[in-house]
Amino acid sequence: MKNLNLSKILFIPLLCAGITASAQTSSLTGNTAPVVNTNATIALVNRPVNVSPLGSEKNLFEQKTALKNVTAADAASASTFNFGLELEGLLPLGNFKNATSVGVGVNAVGLYHISDVGAVTGSVGYNYFLKKDEVDVKYSGIPIKVGYLAKLNDMFFVEPQIGVYNLRVSDDDDNSESNTNLLLAVKVGLNVGEKSHFGIGYNYIKVSGGSYAFANVSYLFTF
Repeated sequence: MKNLNLSKILFIPLLCAGITASAQTSSLTGNTAPVVNTNATIALVNRPVNVSPLGSEKNLFEQKTALKNVTAADAASASTFNFGLELEGLLPLGNFKNATSVGVGVNAVGLYHISDVGAVTGSVGYNYFLKKDEVDVKYSGIPIKVGYLAKLNDMFFVEPQIGVYNLRVSDDDDNSESNTNLLLAVKVGLNVGEKSHFGIGYNYIKVSGGSYAFANVSYLFTF
């Protein structure tokens, strides 16, 4: 039998003991081999609520409908009817000033606004003229007119008018005579805010055998 080397026999058990001790030490200290995580991470992304073409078309339709409603409301507000009261100072012209001096007038006015730049007008009023000392008769009248008030801009306007004028002539004994005549008039003026304006006008009354004319300065206030 061959002689065995004692050191080699002792080396094998010592090696096994060393490996076992090393494994126990690694377990106690918590050092482990890195573990590869193969699970994919899912990222959460915020998405808009309405991203489909159908949703976009629906929103566009709703916006167009709302715009149409606003436009219709504006048109309705532009076409409105309101009343006004007009005070006038009257100045006879031509041969009419030979019989009268000055006059005053008041008119009830209706305006129908068909657009932002114009309105159809209608009015009925009463005029009274002061007679001169050397004249035995006095004049008064009832004008009934329709017209169109056209805004030239935010400040100025022009208003041509046509109608009839019931002219009454009376004396100091209350003897009177009246007749109805064609009335042509035009007025230009200045807008004062949204509810009133100043105007200067010319009125022509066609009477049998001639005509009468007078100028007027007016102030209109609407309600």
